[in-house]
Amino acid sequence: MTEGTGAKSTACNLCFVNCGIKVELGGDDGRQFVKIKGDPEHPTSQGYICNKAARLNYYQNAPDRLTSPMRRKADGSYEAIDWDTAIREIADKLATVKSTYGGEKIFYYGGGGQGNHLVGASAVGFKGALGIKYSGSALSQEKTGFSWVYSRMIGGLIHPELHHAQVAMLVGKNPFLSNGMDQARSFLRDIKKDPNRKLIVVDPRVSESTDYADIHLAVTAGRDAWLMAAIVGHIVQSELLPMDWLQTHANGYDEIIEYFKTVPVEEYARFSGVDPELAKEAAEVIGNAETFALEEDIGAQMAPHSTLTSYLNFLTMLITGNYGRPGTMGMITQLGQFLPTHLGKVDDDNREVDLPRLPVTGFPIISGLYPGALLAEEILNDHPDRPRALIVESSNPVHSLPETPKLRKAIRSLDFSLAVDVVMTDTARECDYVLPVATQYEKWEATFFPRNFPANIFHMRKPLLAPLHDLPTEHEIHSRIIEAMGLFEEGELDDLKQAASEGFDTFQGAFFQAFGSNPKVGQMISHVLYRTLGEHLPEGQSETAVMWGLSQIYVMKHPQEAARAGFKGPDAGTQLFNALRTSPSGAIIGISSYDEAFSRIPHPDNKLQLVIRELMDEMDVLRELKPLLEPSEEFPFALTAGARRSYTANCIMRDPQWPKGKHITALTIHPSDAEALNLEDGAMVKLETEVGSALVDLGYDERMQPGTLSIPNGQGMTFVDAEGEEHVMGVFANELTSAKYRDPFAGTPFHKHVPARVLPA
Repeated sequence: MTEGTGAKSTACNLCFVNCGIKVELGGDDGRQFVKIKGDPEHPTSQGYICNKAARLNYYQNAPDRLTSPMRRKADGSYEAIDWDTAIREIADKLATVKSTYGGEKIFYYGGGGQGNHLVGASAVGFKGALGIKYSGSALSQEKTGFSWVYSRMIGGLIHPELHHAQVAMLVGKNPFLSNGMDQARSFLRDIKKDPNRKLIVVDPRVSESTDYADIHLAVTAGRDAWLMAAIVGHIVQSELLPMDWLQTHANGYDEIIEYFKTVPVEEYARFSGVDPELAKEAAEVIGNAETFALEEDIGAQMAPHSTLTSYLNFLTMLITGNYGRPGTMGMITQLGQFLPTHLGKVDDDNREVDLPRLPVTGFPIISGLYPGALLAEEILNDHPDRPRALIVESSNPVHSLPETPKLRKAIRSLDFSLAVDVVMTDTARECDYVLPVATQYEKWEATFFPRNFPANIFHMRKPLLAPLHDLPTEHEIHSRIIEAMGLFEEGELDDLKQAASEGFDTFQGAFFQAFGSNPKVGQMISHVLYRTLGEHLPEGQSETAVMWGLSQIYVMKHPQEAARAGFKGPDAGTQLFNALRTSPSGAIIGISSYDEAFSRIPHPDNKLQLVIRELMDEMDVLRELKPLLEPSEEFPFALTAGARRSYTANCIMRDPQWPKGKHITALTIHPSDAEALNLEDGAMVKLETEVGSALVDLGYDERMQPGTLSIPNGQGMTFVDAEGEEHVMGVFANELTSAKYRDPFAGTPFHKHVPARVLPA
């Protein structure tokens, strides 16, 4: 293999941090990623890279790439068809569903996998064209409870400054393996070495991150809510509260204080599995800290009482005054909200009213994203308002949502289904049509995840390679379908095309005039920008046109922040757009101030709202000292169905050659539990839950908490090698999970706490 010269800047697509990387291309075809290093010029990762990203060639040059549209035949097999046929038939079928049942009966799932988010921006116009009302994504089975809480309490997405806090706390998060934060391992090493700082980690397991902790709170699996309530209770009862700050900046603090004065701290801590003295020590460290920041993740967000735990986590920060100061947290600004703020109507009792709901189950919709765990239930019924079609883009819900067999059946029962992805995913295998697209490194791309404060960044990335077999982008697919449906008259966009040919200034005026006079321009905005401005951008940049639109919106919503980053004047949006296109390692889009962290709070008096009545009611349930999910004689273990390990991240890591190391796919168990069952290390065992079973090799792990089990995420997918042979590595976790175990507020499934048992194979 020959090695190319010159490294190109891009970003990793394996977790939401999306570290900047430098890639050298080479090989016989010049398309191989022969060397991958961290990008030292990236504003936040600054050269940091993890072991997983170093092997991204397994994603880009996977042998199972799709190269032509596929149509399912009557016998369930697939046949390749040409693009014109595929677009025409898909457009006709979508138009039929829309005209027969209404566009709201077409559900959407996806909008961008890790690191490829321009499809989400393009999908805005595509969904507008179809009249789609209900959208979901991976975030809607992980983060919506978290979103509901920060929206109700603060009013916008925040950034906890763990890297600068005197005391940092991790709940349900193991960044040593999962990353999920800027320069994760560097952060852990730095805070461990600093005698003036402390790290508190809440995790049932003695995780790799707890090795760096000053205090490890080894909570019993599924009982985080009791532990966090005990911590808040001790802070309140020890009077470690900034009363003047609370009076100035928060509403409802007096009710919170009165409530937690009566919380039985020692009883709650003991029930949570933590020594009461250790829980009190952690509370006092937090209450006495000059600055404190807490980061939670899906270990808590996909477990019993998940939304309540998020609420208690935010209370821990806010009741101690850790907001709007360096080293605490602040409200960020974003070019586009990957997780939109949920600003619902709240009554006088601090309860939300008039929540949007799913049409069949009536389950609440948070942040505009329906809960994925309800998708199969919405479809499999005879309700007149049930979904009739499903579009899935850059996502794999059959693999990631609970109760896979039920979801497979649901998708097959629809009038129409479409998957758009680079490979034949588990979800694509259930759909009527599958359209292949360029990979994340064969097109312009961007990531909407960054949430840094006070300066936030955005990274728009050039393609490293030409698309394999001239495959289109999602933008092109969306526009071809819209055009095949005849939604614009011939020549209707000619004036905008002419204006685009005359430059940004002319186009800006013409676009906003068309936006105000023609409703279709706003309804299908990303298509309009792609087919007008996009055609007059330098070759290969047409899909970036949607970013011009988002840049205009950003500078109008956040003029001060944008001006501090250097973008001001009547063409500030275009300045920002040009900066993004010409900054290979990312650019600062806006700089906030700590004072604005309060002025931007959209709640009464610009104050934090500490009372969420629905969750105060839920806290009362804790007094019963009864787990939401109790171990039983039949299913005595709590299974983490999808844990991060050294070589797991998401559904991108399909090739069995990618991961390395011990216990790659194993079911891990504490040795004492295994010995009690007479199960040897390395034995083949049968893992059973209420809804399914799987054969898996067993691995001893002394770090596990007795009574718990763990299997890695992102396993069990069908991978086709270069010789056409199919391989399945590991356990398909969601063959074993049940949709009935889900959070009552957000619908997030309890993937991290599944009742299970282990038997000899």
